[in-house]
Amino acid sequence: MGQMPTPTSPEPRPNADPTPADAIAAIGRGEFTPRDLIPLADLGRADAALLRRAWPSFTDEQRERAVRAMAEFAESDVQYVFGRALRVALDDSSPVVRQLAIAALWEDEGSDLIEAFLELVDRDPSQDVRAEAAQGLSRFAELAAEDGLKTGVAARLRRTLVAIAADQCEPYVVRRRALEAAGVFGRDPEIVDLIRDAYDADDAGLRAGALYAMGRTCDTGWLDALLFEFESPDAEMRFEAARATGELGDDRAVPGLTELASDEDVEVRQMAIGALGRIGGTAAVNALRRLARRGSAADRDAIDEALEEALVSIDALRLRT
Repeated sequence: MGQMPTPTSPEPRPNADPTPADAIAAIGRGEFTPRDLIPLADLGRADAALLRRAWPSFTDEQRERAVRAMAEFAESDVQYVFGRALRVALDDSSPVVRQLAIAALWEDEGSDLIEAFLELVDRDPSQDVRAEAAQGLSRFAELAAEDGLKTGVAARLRRTLVAIAADQCEPYVVRRRALEAAGVFGRDPEIVDLIRDAYDADDAGLRAGALYAMGRTCDTGWLDALLFEFESPDAEMRFEAARATGELGDDRAVPGLTELASDEDVEVRQMAIGALGRIGGTAAVNALRRLARRGSAADRDAIDEALEEALVSIDALRLRT
């Protein structure tokens, strides 16, 4: 009888799918592309714990690159969601990494982020992180304004944003982002007063934030102030005024936005074009069609997208009637 062959370990499949452990190892080597981090999307709890244990061993540069890569890949391909991996980075020792992680979670509506962002906006030592956290709370403030959050959570969220926006000892950028987030509660007299105070402030950034907050109130009582700012010598004020009128959706802004769509500043122009699309209606569609005939090639994509959005709004109105 012949001798039995010695058992050997199975050889790995040459084309085996990479695992979260492979992605973690790649970060540690510092040799990875955004695609190498795909296994970190949709992590299970065990793999998220594995990443959390390994995370502090990476250098600042490796952690920052990893968060940027996950954010870029998720933005280019929406099927990949890095929520659990990015939550690990919220506790990072680097303020840059914490700020990047908050920004990268901009589409994530997991309720656990409310507590995480409130903690960051209250206590983080970096004003940039606190400002980013306040901005991250904007989408949850919208849910609260629509009664989409538990009463206690909504009340705490509103209370925190209002307290920060009202505190003149806070850095302006943190106050600004808190005010912008709180704008959705804007029919509340307390918020109205905060917006007015910010609009009258000496700080240009706070004044610009007040315009954005006006748009988030959905209160057309602010329209005259916004139309006035279309003539501002400050491009940021014109930009925010255009954005806010788009949010208000009042077609009285169409003539002014049509003028702004020829602004010397490209960001102002394209925001005005986008605002026309959001307002919709016959006047906005006609304005966009005129822009399509005489607008610059650089604005062509923005005009086409806005026109499509405006036409959809007309179709929707016809269906309702």
